[in-house]
Amino acid sequence: MTTANGSHQPDKGPGRRAPARVNSSTRVNVALPFSQFKIQEPSDHLLALTALVEDLANLVADKVPGPKAEALCHRAHELANKAH
Repeated sequence: MTTANGSHQPDKGPGRRAPARVNSSTRVNVALPFSQFKIQEPSDHLLALTALVEDLANLVADKVPGPKAEALCHRAHELANKAH
């Protein structure tokens, strides 16, 4: 079909119109590696290491008392509790 100004437009046929609205969508699939999570008991080495860190923090607090040493002891104690 040719318009009055000479441009060409495709013939839509009798009774056919362009859609009033066009919807588009994008889908995204996210794969989470839940099947790869492994829960296990802490090893003896990890337990020994946390106990050593706690002992060292206590030794530092004995030799150099203060708020930083107390905070270090608290952190070491919490770490040891999480490991057990």
